[in-house]
Parts: sequence; structure tokens; C-alpha cells
Amino acid sequence: MSTETFERVQANRPLMLLLKALQVLVMAGVVLFLVSKLTDIGWHEVWEALPTTPWFYVIFIVMFFTFPLAELLVYRIMWKVDFKGQFGVFVRKRVYNYAVLSYSGEAYMAFWARRRLDIRDRVIFSTIKDSNILSGLASNSFTAILLAVFFLTGQLSIITDADPDYKSYLILAALVGLILVPVVLRFRKHIISLAPDVAKKVFLIHLTRLVLLLLLQTLQWSVVLPDVPFNMWMLFLTAQLVLTRVPFLPNTDLLVAGLGLTLMGYVDAPQATLASMFVAAGALSQAMNFAAFLATSVRLYAPRQRPLVPGGAEDEEPGEGAAAAKSA
Repeated sequence: MSTETFERVQANRPLMLLLKALQVLVMAGVVLFLVSKLTDIGWHEVWEALPTTPWFYVIFIVMFFTFPLAELLVYRIMWKVDFKGQFGVFVRKRVYNYAVLSYSGEAYMAFWARRRLDIRDRVIFSTIKDSNILSGLASNSFTAILLAVFFLTGQLSIITDADPDYKSYLILAALVGLILVPVVLRFRKHIISLAPDVAKKVFLIHLTRLVLLLLLQTLQWSVVLPDVPFNMWMLFLTAQLVLTRVPFLPNTDLLVAGLGLTLMGYVDAPQATLASMFVAAGALSQAMNFAAFLATSVRLYAPRQRPLVPGGAEDEEPGEGAAAAKSA
């Protein structure tokens, strides 16, 4: 998508108001669902069952910053820019994607780069597009493998029985995986503008981030409920991955918390403990998103610092993804 298209969409006030209204309606529905579930269990019981082990919260913080760290590595490789002192940019990108709307972080990144970096618009938008495609390729491939495993073992019915409407998400995720992965592999030279060696590095970073987050998520749940079988947590993670494959969802963190409450009846563990764990994770996400947004606002809108240093791109032409930044 070109910069002109982004600007036209942003300038279309009725469209922006409609999207905002839809976002508010969806989030209101999610909040009402969460309140209903917690009321059924009992607010006092949920409060008393909140995770007490500090490892639950330590692992959460590590998970929160894994995404922006991986994104920093990806963009450093693609743009060959030393983002020293600019980690907050990628933290805010994470906040937009998870707390506001899927892919809104990419739009923020594009506009930030146009203001701050000496890189042509065509390069900015094409590399962001390439990163999203490679990230989607990693996520959809992994999700398709997990779906196939649980389908063959007959455990996929647990998800569809918990919420019949979730079957449409499963079908959509499967179709995206079956279509996207072969198409990208077959026409990668026409779809992806990155050099093959750069594209491989970007793909591996996205895949490593995904696997690391899945392992950390399983570990976080296990420190609270060590007796729950590993395959049950993997089923939860599969459902979570499917949900995140649906584009343009508002506030993914809250939706994931709601998904956990929907499926908790299938786990052989105290419901109050499960509910507290998912609610704690959802509340922590919102608090961290808010705190990160405020912290990065102070950093991003502070007086401009010294220019960024190009990372190993001294002999390349400016404006082709290897230029120095105008200023921090």
C-alpha cells in the first residue's frame, strides 16, 4: 500500500469514525463477556486466586518486550540503521498492534520512518510489507502444523465445542495458511522485494520470536498450574494463534483473555485459578500498554537527539533502505 493511500484513508473522516465506532462496539462486547464470566465464577474467588508466584509476572515482562526486541532486529537488518536509543519506537509499535488495532503499529512505523529516516517512501512501505508477509508466513505455517496435529488427534473439537462460532476462525486460519504459504513460496521473487539472504534472516527472526513466545507462555501458565498437561496448554496456544491470525482485530490482549475464559471449562483445574490467571494477564497487558505508551510519548516527543548512525551502509546509496536517519 502506498503512502498516498494511507494518507487518503487517514483523511477520510467518516471512514475513520466508522472504524472507531466498530472498534468501540467490539471492545464493549468483549468487556461485557469478561464481566459476565467473572460474575459467574465469583469476583471474590477470582481475587483470592490471583497468581502469587513472582515468576508469573517476571515471565510476563519478558514476553512483553520480546516482540519489540525482535522487531528492532528485523528493521535494523532491513533498513541497515542503528536504532540506538530508539527502542521506544518498537515498544509503541507493539502497543498499537496489541492494544489498539492489528497492523496499526505498521502504519505508525511507516509514518515515523518517513519523518525520521532518510529512506524513500517506496522502500519504507515495501520493506514493512515484506516483514509482515514473512511474519505471516512463519505464524501461518506454525499454526497450520498445530491445527493439523490437533485435528488428527481429535482434540480440535475441544475448541469448537467451547464456542461454535470459533469454527469460522479455524476455517479462516486454515484457508489463509493453505493459500498464503504456497503462494508466497511460489512467487516470492515477485512478492518480496528484500534480497534472499535478508528475507531469510527476517523470516528466522519472526519464527524464533514466535517459538520463544509460545514457550514463555506455556512456562507462565505452568508456574501457576504445574499439573495441567502440556498438550492442553498447546491447545490453548493454538486457539490463541488462530485468533491472532484474524486481521484488524481491536485489542488482541483482551480478546485472548476472553478466549482463555471460554476454554477454561475444558481444563482439569480450579476455574477460579484459571480465571484469575487469564484476567491477571489481560489486566497486566492493559497496564503495561498504558505505561509503555506514556513512557514512549515522553521519549518520542523529546527534543531531537544526535543523528542515527547507519549500520554498515556507508557505501550504499542513501534512500534505498541503507541510509542514515535524519535525526532521532
